Amino acid sequence: MSETTHGRFAKLADATGRPMTQLLDEAADALERRLFYEQLSSRYAVLRNDPVAWADIEAERSNESAALRDRSA
Repeated sequence: MSETTHGRFAKLADATGRPMTQLLDEAADALERRLFYEQLSSRYAVLRNDPVAWADIEAERSNESAALRDRSA
């Protein structure tokens, strides 16, 4: 880790009262989540650009929503 980044985490640790290791864990978790959702969004964009694949997705969603409707009324 660069001295600059170490200094940034040291300041964050002081400001939050949490250890730097916890802050690093949280930063890694946040980066993993961001990467996951960026990849998910990218893959959905590919699907949206494929009319056949997107129609399959929409049909599946339609079938699922019908199965989940509350039929107790």
